[in-house]
Amino acid sequence: MKKAHNILLGIILLLSIAVNAQNEQVYIQRLSTLKSQVEMTYNPAVKKHIDAYLANPERTRELIGLSKVYFPMIERSLRAKNVPIDMKYLAVALADLDPLVQAPSGASGMWMMPYNVSKMYKLKVNSYIDERKDPIKSTNVVATHYKDLFSIYRQWSLVIAAYTSSPVMLNKSIRMAGNSMHFWDLYPYIPDGTREMYPKFIAAAYICNFYKEHGIKPAPAALFNETDSAMVRKWLSFQQITNTLDVPIEQLRKLNPIFKKDVIPYTLEGYMVRLPKSKGKNFNLLNDSVYKPIVSPGDFAPVAIQHIPGDTPGANKSGVNKSDNTVVKRAEPTPTFDKKRIYYTVKKGDFMADVADWFDVTPREVKSWNKLKSDKLRAGQKLVIWVKQSKTGYYKRINTMSASQKRALKRKD
Repeated sequence: MKKAHNILLGIILLLSIAVNAQNEQVYIQRLSTLKSQVEMTYNPAVKKHIDAYLANPERTRELIGLSKVYFPMIERSLRAKNVPIDMKYLAVALADLDPLVQAPSGASGMWMMPYNVSKMYKLKVNSYIDERKDPIKSTNVVATHYKDLFSIYRQWSLVIAAYTSSPVMLNKSIRMAGNSMHFWDLYPYIPDGTREMYPKFIAAAYICNFYKEHGIKPAPAALFNETDSAMVRKWLSFQQITNTLDVPIEQLRKLNPIFKKDVIPYTLEGYMVRLPKSKGKNFNLLNDSVYKPIVSPGDFAPVAIQHIPGDTPGANKSGVNKSDNTVVKRAEPTPTFDKKRIYYTVKKGDFMADVADWFDVTPREVKSWNKLKSDKLRAGQKLVIWVKQSKTGYYKRINTMSASQKRALKRKD
């Protein structure tokens, strides 16, 4: 009995090995048909990622559906920078084409862009805005960055390794591999957290091209099919839009991923906000209503009630006095101006984006308040900053903080 059981296990094992070998040959053959400037070399490390996509067909269906939305836009940006359009598969490998992704390391967006890269190419990242999550702007930046990295490494596989680990770490891996410039020689020496990105990139290319052969049908990305845009030039919260237009906040987040705190900040130029097609017209019609602040304790000055002859404490909720039907008129709440001006003295090494981030404002606002034409600052320069009155003491302390203390402020965001 035991012998028969062992024989059965052996047969199952042999069948499993045969199936795996057959799958490998299919993967190798299909990948060889992809005509790409990016090397799509098969490796056992690639197989495990292909198998992972196939093991979760529902998630893969959603991924293919999103690719129908994002790939045309990504391809336009890559072509404009003369970067192979197949680099689009890196957005699949890094973040499953989700612009809202935020890594513990601080990288964000569908390209999982590090902060230092966004700063290098002047993307706006502050307390309220993260343009790394803007699919178009972030793709334009990564396309330029990939081209810059290619001018150094001359291989797209190494560009992917340099982007996902950093050029410093890649150079270290190259030295450890005896100065080899072949990715699979470097593979064992690339840091654990990033070495799988190139194999996963190849797996993403495979699944995006051969999903039909595995019986997978794309899920429609209904959220993005019909949208409209509205220009916003005032402070506005997603909650206000939700209250007025009945658009779920989660939907607003997906359509407008760059707004970090569900708030659209004020700028002179304004921001284009995406809305469901059926709501765009209503936004323009209800412009004043949308911008009406949500009343909460502390937002407004005390409200005075205008008493008219005949008004008594017995008036009912409709404003009509029980005894003589005299209408009681109540004054509308008047918003109070809750900003206070403070000054910040620029220190050596301060950047405009950092200063704005510390005070929870935007660089454009700082420039407007101080009539500056550029982001350049000089040590000793005194800047006017308008901050919330209730936090004046906190913001004033920033002027006396050390550089390390101010760096800690940024990490908190």
